[in-house]
Amino acid sequence: MSEIFESIKKGVEEAIEWKKGKKTGARVHIYTAMDVAKIRKKTKMSQKKFSEAFSIPLSTLRKWEQGQRVPQGPAQALLKIIDKDAKAALEAIHR
Repeated sequence: MSEIFESIKKGVEEAIEWKKGKKTGARVHIYTAMDVAKIRKKTKMSQKKFSEAFSIPLSTLRKWEQGQRVPQGPAQALLKIIDKDAKAALEAIHR
């Protein structure tokens, strides 16, 4: 079989073993919930303004704030930056 298939097969097998509680070579990223509403309110922006300012779809922002979804990867990084210094984040995005 091809090298790509073997790589995918190995990944699936590792994921199955990890799910069963066995230690594998799989990398696992666990994202924790953030208080997105608190971060947004700190900026004194409405949901609509916040979503427009930071290019976040309004429906996504609402789901984050309602706890239906958890921001992951780059979205979490952006929210941490906004929480730390919203003005600098806005300046960087809109230059």
